Amino acid sequence: MANPITIVGGNIAGLSAAWYLAQRGCPVRVYETKIWDKPCGGAISIEFAQYLRRELGLDIKALDRPIPRMRFGFINGRYVETRGIFVVTSRQDIQNQLIDRLQKEPNIDIIFKRVSSRDDALFSPQTILATGFSGFTKHILQGQWQNLEHAKTLKCEGTLDGAFRPGSHLIVFDSRINGYGWIFIQPDHTVNLGVGGLMDLPLLHQQYEAFIELIRNNFDYHFTPTRRPQIWRIPILVNNWNTPVSFSKNKIEFIGVGDVLGLAHPFIAAGIEPAWQSGWLLGESYDLVEKRINTVRYRHLLKKNQQLTSRKKFDVIVARLLRFNCFPFKDQLAFILLNILKNPIIDKLKKYPWFAMVHDGNKKTGFTVPPH
Repeated sequence: MANPITIVGGNIAGLSAAWYLAQRGCPVRVYETKIWDKPCGGAISIEFAQYLRRELGLDIKALDRPIPRMRFGFINGRYVETRGIFVVTSRQDIQNQLIDRLQKEPNIDIIFKRVSSRDDALFSPQTILATGFSGFTKHILQGQWQNLEHAKTLKCEGTLDGAFRPGSHLIVFDSRINGYGWIFIQPDHTVNLGVGGLMDLPLLHQQYEAFIELIRNNFDYHFTPTRRPQIWRIPILVNNWNTPVSFSKNKIEFIGVGDVLGLAHPFIAAGIEPAWQSGWLLGESYDLVEKRINTVRYRHLLKKNQQLTSRKKFDVIVARLLRFNCFPFKDQLAFILLNILKNPIIDKLKKYPWFAMVHDGNKKTGFTVPPH
């Protein structure tokens, strides 16, 4: 039997890597500090939720009570409405259920222990780096860390006032802050609300207050917070495949997955499904003969699959436009494009969902999920 590969970080990306490596016969040892609720919107596609339920037996309660519609709005009050394309779940609940499931696998050992970059004795010659936005990651990546943009998000949980029970989630884009705000309805009819984008902390707090006012006046969502807001940073790269996937430190090869490589979506910063996809692609890069990860193949698969999923040409172009501050009428243009392209975009998401491996490096494989 091959020696275990160490995975530092037991959230979505690390657990995905553990699952797919173990499925290929590679033993893994995962180190995780604790289970916690990362402050993100918690939206995942219906296809990904179905996959987690079918393949791993997770109980995604929102699948049984999906919100039927989705609104993509703009600061002037205009919006484009589509059929429901995702469900909202707790990041903490997904992590908890994944850990419970993976602990039943004979090739997976999960250890709750804080690990630092100085714990060389715990690392395998190839160690998976799934530590997201952290000092550990910064220490390993060093100069490469400076090349990552860091979007900031502020999330708050609460309720909607009165008897109003909206039948749609809401995302409002605001090009002035290179970001957006959201309000997502959870299975128990509470909501989580937040803002995020490429901005500094004072502007983030300012935009949070402005967003609450905006959705009340322009979209009729009357939000009352029940918890203190939480802030999180999300590393992002627009063209990830032009950067390294592995980093050497003290003769250890650290191989990145998820946020370590800035894989969150380049303009809406969704990170759960790209993180899962990276673990899947890493597992597909495990050489059964050499008993090691082929990092050249891993980088190749990342490029091929991201160009079909979270880094399609459309996504990259829009991400670039949002970062070009002098571009006029960005919101108006985005509204027009979204109106015209909403159905093709949704069809593409269903054909090539962000979490899946849809290319084997040589040809498109496609990916389908049985109807819910």
